[in-house]
Amino acid sequence: MTTKFYLEENLEKLARWLRFLGYPAHVIKGKVDLNKIKPDGVFITTSRRWYERLNKLGIRAVLVPRHDFEVQLCTVIKTLNLKPELKLNLCAYCSTPLLFVSREEVKESVPERVYKEATDFTLCPKCGAVFWKGSHFERMEKKLREILKKC
Repeated sequence: MTTKFYLEENLEKLARWLRFLGYPAHVIKGKVDLNKIKPDGVFITTSRRWYERLNKLGIRAVLVPRHDFEVQLCTVIKTLNLKPELKLNLCAYCSTPLLFVSREEVKESVPERVYKEATDFTLCPKCGAVFWKGSHFERMEKKLREILKKC
C-alpha cells in the first residue's frame, strides 16, 4: 500500500516532489482537521509542537526543517525509507493518478512544438493538466540525483 502524505501549507514544493516520486501528497490549507488524516497517512510538519502532538495522538509524523527543500526531501526519504525514483504517475498539482492519452486528445492543450516532438502524454482527469517528458524531465532527474548525493 502506498503511503499517503499530508503536509502543511508551507510545504507545497515538497508535496509536488513527493508526487513526482509517485506518493500521494495532500497539502492542508488553513486549519488542520486531524480526522481527515487517514490511518495509513503520514503528516509532514515544520513545527516541533505539531510533531510532538501528532505522535502523542498516534498519528505518524515527520519533522522537517522550515526552509531547506532539499533537506526536507532527504529527511522524508531517509526517515520513511522511500524509493527515490521519478515515477510521474500522479498529477503534480492535485495528486490524482494520471491517464495515458493519445497525442490527438491533447493537441489543443499543448504548444505546437510539444505536439510535434513529444510522443507520450498523460492527462489528469480531475484538473485537466497535461504532462509529457520533455527537457524538464532530464532537469528533474538531474536535480533528484544532486539532492540524493546530499542525503
